[in-house]
Amino acid sequence: MKPVHQILFDFDYTIADSSSAVIACVNHALRQTGASDADAVAIRRMIGHSLEDVFGKLHSRPDAETVAACKKWFMQYADTGIMVAQTVLLDGVDTVLTALYEDFYTLGIVSTKRRVTIEETLTRLELDDLFDVIIGYEDVTRLKPDPEGLLKAIAAMEGAREDSLYVGDSLIDWHTARAAGVPFAAVCTGMTTRDDFLREGATVILDHLAELPGFLNRE
Repeated sequence: MKPVHQILFDFDYTIADSSSAVIACVNHALRQTGASDADAVAIRRMIGHSLEDVFGKLHSRPDAETVAACKKWFMQYADTGIMVAQTVLLDGVDTVLTALYEDFYTLGIVSTKRRVTIEETLTRLELDDLFDVIIGYEDVTRLKPDPEGLLKAIAAMEGAREDSLYVGDSLIDWHTARAAGVPFAAVCTGMTTRDDFLREGATVILDHLAELPGFLNRE
């Protein structure tokens, strides 16, 4: 692996935890469309997927019209401020990100969450100055695992695939990096286990983002 200059991160379960807000928004949308609340663990397992996939999986009537209505209700409720207010950083992540920034890595985020939500959350957490680029739901025509967003972020950084690193907590993130031809580091802070990553062929697997500087120094 070549020396890394650009580090791109997934957001949910990699940098932050918005699960309590996501659960509330998903179940609000389900109730508004006549369905029962979904199990919290099932919702957590869908974080990082598109809203179309979430409601296609969790709704008892997953037709296109119902899924579109759920997406509308989800976004309306998220826009009340609950998503930004209830998102918290994972332990120690602020220290890691600051250290990487001070070591002159260029940092970015590529997520299926809306960019505006990520930006508002980072501003609230006083971390917005650390990131050069944020690519969210509204910035792409094809969501992960399509590599569009990741490649768009690297281009905005004026970087190259081979000296970039994508860090994520899910198999979707792993497949996104593979499709883009970008090195990948998994973190086991989400719902995907070390064994899950190993079975899919991932080779760099960290228990927590705090291990990333040590891995980069070894490289």
